[in-house]
Amino acid sequence: MGKRPAALKIRNQIRSVNRRLAKDNAEPRNADRSLWSELAVVSFAGVTGLSEDLQIDPETVLCDLLADLMHWCDVQKTNHSEVESIDFESALSRARGHYSEECANEQKDVQIDALPSPSL
Repeated sequence: MGKRPAALKIRNQIRSVNRRLAKDNAEPRNADRSLWSELAVVSFAGVTGLSEDLQIDPETVLCDLLADLMHWCDVQKTNHSEVESIDFESALSRARGHYSEECANEQKDVQIDALPSPSL
């Protein structure tokens, strides 16, 4: 029960972020992406009974989530459905690339914002 209010609070924050992004026609910031991920981790902890562990040992909760995502990929491979087979290692490699690019882009934006305005 303790994580239910936390998840609700995160969902409300996400709604606010999504409204801002839509209103400004803006790209998400890394803090926005982190918030989306927080909901995934809190939800996972809630359904697996790891909510208290999330406060004590969040790395273990993340490890369990990643391991379960590996199992999910395995099931998709053997599912014989119309869904394309998902290779976890390939997806993880792509995710690392996305993360690096997003961090670099945000750092670039911070540097541009820090430049003095040209005098007229």
